Amino acid sequence: MPIFHPRFGREFCDEPAQSRPGAHTRSDLLLSGRDWNTLIVGKLSHWIQADSEVKTIRKNSEAALVQELNFAAYLGLPAFMIPLRQENNANLARILLNHIHTGHHSSMFWISVPLMAAEDVRDDIIENEPINRKDDGTIEIGADLPSEAVIDKWLGEPIKAAILPTSIFLTNKKGFPVLSKLHQRIIFRLFKLDAQFIFTGSNRHSDKEFRSYLQYLQYLNENRPAPNSYEVFAKGYEDYLQSPLQAVYRCLLDRVPDEQKDTNTQVLMVLGAGRGPLVNASLRAAKQAERRIRVYAVEKNPNAVIT
Repeated sequence: MPIFHPRFGREFCDEPAQSRPGAHTRSDLLLSGRDWNTLIVGKLSHWIQADSEVKTIRKNSEAALVQELNFAAYLGLPAFMIPLRQENNANLARILLNHIHTGHHSSMFWISVPLMAAEDVRDDIIENEPINRKDDGTIEIGADLPSEAVIDKWLGEPIKAAILPTSIFLTNKKGFPVLSKLHQRIIFRLFKLDAQFIFTGSNRHSDKEFRSYLQYLQYLNENRPAPNSYEVFAKGYEDYLQSPLQAVYRCLLDRVPDEQKDTNTQVLMVLGAGRGPLVNASLRAAKQAERRIRVYAVEKNPNAVIT
């Protein structure tokens, strides 16, 4: 929900509107502190354009953005959603980073990005890293879907939620909203990530209740494909490195054929070597595989370097 009225465009630069008296939004006492802390995801005002090329719009947006970030922090919201509306968002990133560094805020940022069609996707947009660990991704799924490779990249990010416009739903023979097979495949993968779902738009199946969209997702969840043996085994450890000795051993055998084992030297880098357990495991793997490796151990902590 918006924490400021969507039509309340504030003025921070020009008089007389700059000095207009009165509260800038409704009282936080409308909800209990516990409700603000657990139930509400804040929504940035749609008119804010922190990276506008028009100086007056940009400056006014900067001030409004800071005001909304501070109010979200004051409310103790669990998350605050910020949409990306253009390719370049350097000023927005600067303001968010400054906000994170100037206070102890509990709110997470959900950065909302459209899942664009393949011809509209640029690699530099996809491969940008999150600003901070307080940022999570929110993808908006449109009617047109990009390639599987692009979807794989997006789902490799820390996706917290998916926005589902009602316009992407089809209608089955009984008049209920349903999704195409391609959209269902994305939903199944998002289920595995424990993503939340946000419905936007008007009810396009007016003879059915709006909750029919939610009921359809619940139906998909109850009928999703059973996890395979690997997924059952790895549940909860998807983002943890497993069996480094075995992984390096198999990789060396795959990359270096037997006839090259005495002449082909593979380079292995351990970025964040710590006290060296992965280095030791890699050396043992190379010995077991009878392959030559050159190891670079990179570590920024001088205390660990001693070990």
